[in-house]
Amino acid sequence: MFGRKKDDAVKTQATASGDNKPRPTPVAPSLNLRRPVPAQPTTASTSRLADIPGILPARGDVRPYGVEGKTLVVGREISLAGQIAGCDKLVVEGRVEAELEHCRQLDVAPTGFFKGSADIDEAEICGRVEGNLVVRKRLRVRATARIKGSVTYGQIEVEAGGEIVGDVQLYRSDVAPAQAPLRAPAQAGE
Repeated sequence: MFGRKKDDAVKTQATASGDNKPRPTPVAPSLNLRRPVPAQPTTASTSRLADIPGILPARGDVRPYGVEGKTLVVGREISLAGQIAGCDKLVVEGRVEAELEHCRQLDVAPTGFFKGSADIDEAEICGRVEGNLVVRKRLRVRATARIKGSVTYGQIEVEAGGEIVGDVQLYRSDVAPAQAPLRAPAQAGE
């Protein structure tokens, strides 16, 4: 229709390859606008949603900001009350009044408030916490943190300006946290 004819295209292709045998040119199927194209199954790599910035990847893919596993994020201006069990990480940016069980990590943002009890492996506190906090491994208290209540920790890191008001104890795996007494430093005469 436009330019060379079909026979000329076959001759040009045959002479370019060096032999004189004409080869058929592959022809793309014509687009029929009256008949719908059959649906193709999509995967995470072929999905157009993966190309849109800000859309989270499919489960199993790496998530942004190091968020992995079962994570519960309570955003700003959101309140949550009740019992939370079975999450790997709880991120508090709003207000949470709960009993936290079977959770690995607690992060309280500078705007966050956690009230209740928590028995966890690690915690990073930047906001406010009231209640009973048992951290078996490492507790990080940032400069903006305000903790009021009972705190039991394996290791503690407190930045200048961070506040802890209440009972503070060292966590011992051989003794239940509530029963672990604080030892007074040995006196010179003993």
